[in-house]
Amino acid sequence: MREITMRAEDQVVIKNIYYMMAYAFKALQFKQYARLETEDFETIDDLMAAILAIGISTQRKRGFERMYRPEHERMHGIRGRIDMADTARLRMAGSNKVSCVYDELLADTYKNRILKTTARLMIDRPGVRKPRRRDLKRCLISMQDMQFVDVRRVDWARLRFERNNASYQLLMNVCRLVLDRQLLTETGGNRKLVEYTSQRALSELYEKFVLEYYRQYSAHKHRMTVKAKKIDRKIESGDDAFLPELLTDVTLHLGDRTLIIDTKCYGQILQTNYSKKIYRPKHINQIQSYVLHEAYGSDDKVSGMLLYALTDNDVEHNETWEELGHRFSVRTLNLNQDFKDIADELDDIVNQWLLS
Repeated sequence: MREITMRAEDQVVIKNIYYMMAYAFKALQFKQYARLETEDFETIDDLMAAILAIGISTQRKRGFERMYRPEHERMHGIRGRIDMADTARLRMAGSNKVSCVYDELLADTYKNRILKTTARLMIDRPGVRKPRRRDLKRCLISMQDMQFVDVRRVDWARLRFERNNASYQLLMNVCRLVLDRQLLTETGGNRKLVEYTSQRALSELYEKFVLEYYRQYSAHKHRMTVKAKKIDRKIESGDDAFLPELLTDVTLHLGDRTLIIDTKCYGQILQTNYSKKIYRPKHINQIQSYVLHEAYGSDDKVSGMLLYALTDNDVEHNETWEELGHRFSVRTLNLNQDFKDIADELDDIVNQWLLS
């Protein structure tokens, strides 16, 4: 498998981005995506185009998301509710039409607009192969009634997912990565905000991947509790309104053992302090705070791990130490290898920290 260097992201194997997305957004259950595992992708754009083409085609067959939208129309018949004031104006003007207000069930939703906009952009990307462009053009035919969105003003926080539209989660994440990279290309020298946005999208994907991988692991191997947990601060006095919440990325619990994992997918692992290389104090303090608050008043053996995505900027780390009666670790997960080996590394964490 070939590699690609992405601006504002670290180097990863292209196909592993698909695997991460498949776990993170539970696309493993959709057989339509299975053929991607056997294909080779030379560019990240080609992979994203393939996921979009399959996803849009599948969504069309299942039915695009639809929503009711109020329409106002002057007609000879009656539909919905009559707008009395406007109908009176029509009568005064000598028209026999009736002004009606009714709800129309349309597929022109915000998610579908984002899908259409992204598919249209991908057709012109040089890294997308011709068969993929052809597939995307076919998809656009089925989306003629949908509008486009301004890629500079996409409100990702506006998106809501539930059981009926859960299949859109993978597709929206693909769109976000594609549109963020599009903005990177367009903004030229002023990249700071856009780099942050794009980096955040990849970081969130990595975090969600690790969480959902362990949920799948728990379902098929050793039963354990897997969650992104909010830890109680156990405030004894005073007002905690101004204290930050303790939200873990991944918390694994099996028997009397708990492992809190904080995922990191950006920046360098080490920093220099008076000519000495040290782990980033902010990250160390964060995982220690999680562990100490979780362990307070509990008989469980609580441990903490910083799990970094290994990048070109760093070497592998697998350090463990005991402090204040708890085990801590800084470990790297090498994404630049076959996915089976990535899975073996994640399985090894469970074996070492919860089963041994």
